[in-house]
Amino acid sequence: MNPQIPLYQKAVFDHFGIPVTHIIDDECTHGDFMNRIFKTMTDTDYLIFFDIDCVPTRKEWLPALLNDLREPRTLAGGAQTANHIREAQNLYVSPAFFGISTAYLKELDYPDMNITDDADAGQNLTDVVTQQGGNLIFWWPTSLEDKQWYLHHPVHNRFGHGTTYNDMVYHAFESRFDGSKRFQKKCKKILPLTTVLRMKWNQLMKR
Repeated sequence: MNPQIPLYQKAVFDHFGIPVTHIIDDECTHGDFMNRIFKTMTDTDYLIFFDIDCVPTRKEWLPALLNDLREPRTLAGGAQTANHIREAQNLYVSPAFFGISTAYLKELDYPDMNITDDADAGQNLTDVVTQQGGNLIFWWPTSLEDKQWYLHHPVHNRFGHGTTYNDMVYHAFESRFDGSKRFQKKCKKILPLTTVLRMKWNQLMKR
């Protein structure tokens, strides 16, 4: 991972006055990480996850998400489709950005977040919520830099690299492959110029 990615993500969250906790564990899969957090971080009302290359673009994102989650038994977050399984006939709340209450997770008995032959990472959570009559609130793509993938919805039917959801949350997707240039560019647009210049200066001083 480009070491600039967490620095820019933290800078954006700091800009909006919200602390972010980075957890990096090379021995843990994406699904195992979420499973572990579900079962250990129980002293809070809600859990909110962001991929490392995902950031809010406006301060209103948190009140909007919390308002969604105030409805009991709710899972809310970015809409995603795994194009490589189920003939792309699937729609689920993306593990890249979502929120859920800890009480609801306990009620659901902590659905497994790992990839299977029939489900992408995180998709099982949406499936279990649906099966048990819970409430799904999707945040839909409102702007796209790259309409790369099909999204299984009649209106919001594309997503890809550089997707903004509900005009409030941006996900670069797959920054591990492109060196995060897209992600850094977006963060620079969100951040004040003084912050960007300070980060560049700090980077130069470390060389």
